[in-house]
Amino acid sequence: MIDNPLVLFRRFLDNELEKFLPVIRGWNKKAFTRKAKISLIDLFRQMIFRQNVTQFSEVMKYYNSMNRNSPVNEKSFFLARRKINPDAVRLMSDEFIASVYDNYDSSIDKWNDLLVLGVDGSKYIVPSTDKNKKFFGTTINKSDVQPAMALVSTLHDCMNGLKLDVRIDRIDGSERQLAARHINQYCERYTKKAVFVFDRGYVSIRLMDQIINAGQYFLMRCSSSAYKKYFEQVNASECRELEVSFNSVETNEYRNDKSFRTHLMNTVYHLRFAKVIIGKDDDGNDIEEQLVTNLPEELATPEKLKDLYWKRWSIETSYNRLKNRMDTEEFSGYSPELVVQDIYADAWMFNLVSLKIREADEKKPLEQKHGRYIISRNFNKVLGTLKDNLLKSILSEYPEERERLSQQIDDTIETSLNWVKDEPRQFERKTPVNKSRMSNRKSY
Repeated sequence: MIDNPLVLFRRFLDNELEKFLPVIRGWNKKAFTRKAKISLIDLFRQMIFRQNVTQFSEVMKYYNSMNRNSPVNEKSFFLARRKINPDAVRLMSDEFIASVYDNYDSSIDKWNDLLVLGVDGSKYIVPSTDKNKKFFGTTINKSDVQPAMALVSTLHDCMNGLKLDVRIDRIDGSERQLAARHINQYCERYTKKAVFVFDRGYVSIRLMDQIINAGQYFLMRCSSSAYKKYFEQVNASECRELEVSFNSVETNEYRNDKSFRTHLMNTVYHLRFAKVIIGKDDDGNDIEEQLVTNLPEELATPEKLKDLYWKRWSIETSYNRLKNRMDTEEFSGYSPELVVQDIYADAWMFNLVSLKIREADEKKPLEQKHGRYIISRNFNKVLGTLKDNLLKSILSEYPEERERLSQQIDDTIETSLNWVKDEPRQFERKTPVNKSRMSNRKSY
């Protein structure tokens, strides 16, 4: 059973912050070398448990939670935060969640003893300052306005609701290249075999080759035009293993990478192509999806492949929670450093909420009843109670108060339930809407 994630988090910051100090300093080797009014650990705690309010309120709320007066004004606090190398936040968050997988493997849900990892990207609207437009790039919307936007990609454990890796790039960056970095990160840091599940925008023989060579599995949803000559050999509700090879014409897109192109033309891949029926259209005709995988037949029949692909929905839900429940786009400030820090920090907070829910589910499993709905613990309420009480529960100088608040958090999580439909969801992808109060501001 997993230990209290909040205790794990406190121990991690207490024990690992010093180890990451060179990375935290980044290019500024003199940063955090002398004793200052603001401690480094305070900066990290505030970053992760930020309340998405004004800078003045952020600082006041943080120090009030510890019954301390703020030693500096809000501008000094956030100028100190800007000295933190944003990539250090990502590395520390990755190290924290990887340690959970290392130490609590029996508490991690798997599919056929495989982790189910979804990869997907999302556009984040960031404050439209000149510096952010240069750093992240811009995109044109319907009114010809060019807001600054970032491309954020995550490697998401679909069965456990955890972010294993987060990457940020310019809005014109490549989601496939970010996916390749996710795969490398996982293979370097984790030992458990996994199946990477991709939507149709990621179909790429380069990604397939990377995963196969790493000894892992993949499942990709394909468009009607992808691998057409192979899917034409497969009937509906059928899965066939076929030999896939490439000639010089089919490898033209890799002509600038002679090494990989040569490798591709001299390799035969044994892949399974499946056509699965996911429902009926308005005319009563079957709605068909095409899937390609390297999973062996004994692990996945066509029906199991369909169910496995639907598990990917968890990553779509996670972006909804990050943007609309955690208000990630309500950034602490306007500089690229603070924007990137906030994105990484919110992913860390997302994991703490998910781990706290998992701890509650292990202590008191929810009894499910047969029907269209399943019972789960309410992510939004867990998030709210953690942000309201967590710092007080781990930092209060009185043991009795820490125990009381910790129990209050557990009691709230235990009784915060909701009912969700136990079936795949489909929706039309909408144009991003700018909901952030900060994104159109120009100053600091």
